Amino acid sequence: MSEMEVVGIKEVTAEKSTEKRLITFKLNDELIGIDIINVVKITIDMDITPVPKTKDYILGVMNLRGNIIPVVTLKRKLELPETYTPTRNTIIVVETDFGNIGLLVDKVEGALNVDPENVQPPPMNSIGIDPEFIEGVIMFPKENEDKELLTILNIKKIFKADNL
Repeated sequence: MSEMEVVGIKEVTAEKSTEKRLITFKLNDELIGIDIINVVKITIDMDITPVPKTKDYILGVMNLRGNIIPVVTLKRKLELPETYTPTRNTIIVVETDFGNIGLLVDKVEGALNVDPENVQPPPMNSIGIDPEFIEGVIMFPKENEDKELLTILNIKKIFKADNL
């Protein structure tokens, strides 16, 4: 396995073509991943215009290349505590059945390849996220030989009609 760092995002590459590619990010102290197939763009410090009378998890909208995109606070959408407030707005724009949606996250960690055989079913109430929204979890080694839990979210289930 080789590593490469581009634009401050660490990328880990592997030789297997059956591996699943994820974008990983932090919500509070938890490591979260989403399938890179759903990711359109990652932006930092975009202007967000508030929209009145929307759900509390909708921060507002942003203009991305002439397209108006709603921005969601992923912590509020998943009903997680807001124990960490980032100094910069990091937004991952994802493709959903409703069009593109921006997800406000604490920090993008990078891209990661995982072997689907290593993905375990979601444990009950993993880090406080409804198991319906979790595709699976995987334990992977950190630099200091500890292991870290990576929770893989299913964006399509989070943003389906009966969850909005």
